[in-house]
Amino acid sequence: MKLSRKITYKNKQLIMSEFLRTGMGRKLLEQDIPKLTSVLERIANQMERSNKLEEKKFILEERIQKLTIKESTNKPPERPNNLLGL
Repeated sequence: MKLSRKITYKNKQLIMSEFLRTGMGRKLLEQDIPKLTSVLERIANQMERSNKLEEKKFILEERIQKLTIKESTNKPPERPNNLLGL
């Protein structure tokens, strides 16, 4: 006769509740998960800050490019300083 190793939802709940009663389970729930959450929040904040800085950098580069184009189109053609036109 073959034993069935099928794990049902009810069995998973039982295993988790038993695990959370152990020292490792309590540490996971009380220390590790909150620490992980705070680290993920810090990463998200840094990514958001980085994205804002990149956006500002892009806008400034775009403005510089527009000003450069504007200056180059508004300049009168240079005229030679000597009589020969060189």
